[in-house]
Amino acid sequence: MARSWRLATVAAVALALPVAAAAEVPLPRLSPKADAVPAASIAPRGETFEAMAVPATIEAAIEAEVSTDVWLAVARYYAMRDYAPVWTEARAATLRARLAEAAYDGLDPEAYAVADYGDGIAERAREDVALTEAALRYARHAHSGRIAPTDVSRIMTMDPPKLRELRFLVRLGRAEDVVKTLESVHPQHAQYQRLRAALRKTLDSSVPQPPAVGDGPALKVGSSGPRVAILRARVGATVRRGADPEVFDQDLAVAVATWQRANGLGADGIVGPNTLRVLDGASEAEQAEALISNMERWRWMPRWLGNHHVFVNVPAYRVEVVDGGEATYTGRVVVGTPSNPTPIFSDEIEHIVVNPYWNVPYSIAKNEMLGGIRSNPAGYMAKRNYEVVFNGRVVNPATVNWNEATLRRVRIRERPGRGNALGAVKFLFPNQHAVYLHDTPSKHLFSRDRRAYSHGCVRVENPFEFAAALLSREPNLSGPGIERMVGGGEKWLNTQEHIPVHLAYFTREVTAAGNVVRLDDVYGFDSRTQRKLGL
Repeated sequence: MARSWRLATVAAVALALPVAAAAEVPLPRLSPKADAVPAASIAPRGETFEAMAVPATIEAAIEAEVSTDVWLAVARYYAMRDYAPVWTEARAATLRARLAEAAYDGLDPEAYAVADYGDGIAERAREDVALTEAALRYARHAHSGRIAPTDVSRIMTMDPPKLRELRFLVRLGRAEDVVKTLESVHPQHAQYQRLRAALRKTLDSSVPQPPAVGDGPALKVGSSGPRVAILRARVGATVRRGADPEVFDQDLAVAVATWQRANGLGADGIVGPNTLRVLDGASEAEQAEALISNMERWRWMPRWLGNHHVFVNVPAYRVEVVDGGEATYTGRVVVGTPSNPTPIFSDEIEHIVVNPYWNVPYSIAKNEMLGGIRSNPAGYMAKRNYEVVFNGRVVNPATVNWNEATLRRVRIRERPGRGNALGAVKFLFPNQHAVYLHDTPSKHLFSRDRRAYSHGCVRVENPFEFAAALLSREPNLSGPGIERMVGGGEKWLNTQEHIPVHLAYFTREVTAAGNVVRLDDVYGFDSRTQRKLGL
């Protein structure tokens, strides 16, 4: 019986393996007699079989690079176990049941459905291989996502963590709890898990949706009618004894302002079109699509963000310093415009520059400055506190023949000072996008709800408070110490430890209480993710 199973499984793997990959997994040669499975060896459907133990010699192979093809990994796995079958009837039923619930994970259950191949050994062997492939495909999607970040935007240069496929398959083959093993491949970030819970709630038809306030005039203090009563219930506002629940009073205004603040809106206590749009939300299907696309982007994030790290969520216009799982600093930021978006990636802060020069990017110099420079080079530079550097030396701008080619050979920089575009300090994490976090003299922009005004860098409202939290583990640097250095020439400081920084893009956040916070899709990355996923 064991030999029959082995031969049938070899044949099943050979049938499934793409021709291009077959050479990478040498299959045992089957004799003409071996190709035919004797009828007498066909076992009844209900029979169970014990998977062969995986030899210790495969441990080195498990450390090999992740394969680029699911079937290739499956073929290697079966070769490692000498083509012993993986799935008993009970384990197969558990796997099918779990994969059928993939919609709750933001995945498509039909992508992991395996047909009933029949009762013969050859058919059961093919089904065994197909189940293993479906489990691995699900694990890949749950672990690393279905699409690549650059499919959404070329400035999404995240590096999704890769599933160690052979190690996963070995664990799955040995697992007493198949569901627990499948669950282990999902991101364990709190926000990802909350998004999953919110998606399940949205998809579960047994969970009633709250009533909509509905279209109509803006609601504010003095408004009245049934829409006010619904609004009161939606934002959790109580009614004073003897008061009319259908009248918009000051208590309701305070509750609305609190709700607005929690949902990233201007907290004016008035329910206008923007607040109403977020309050009533989109259709159930649109809500699910947004949750799914945000879960996909969480799968691209590093599994370990760092015990001490910086997290910028662009659609929230917010920066956090997180230490031991708790935010020790939360502040407002200004991010790139839709035409000059802030790139999305992870890196490490290594340097802090006090009293920085601002080196003008070529694109800004060409598109926004060249005309003015040509008309009066020396006057233009002096008025703006700029200087020109060529071959490491400051030169007289009047001696330069100004054109687009020249801009590539010289460097225009703004001297340190109160009006410097980078303010008093910048925080560097060298990267391909040449972006960083920095101070700014344009503090008035932080009072606005939508703060997409920069050329791509991230402006921090309170840089020295941010620095105090950022440097809390540094033995030789501190926020107050850096602030005392302000004034004078440029000073470069190196952090003793590199501090992880994540520039992220999430338009849905879920509170600990399970409330979904909707944020603007400022760059359209959310809708683009949904299109690429086929939602």
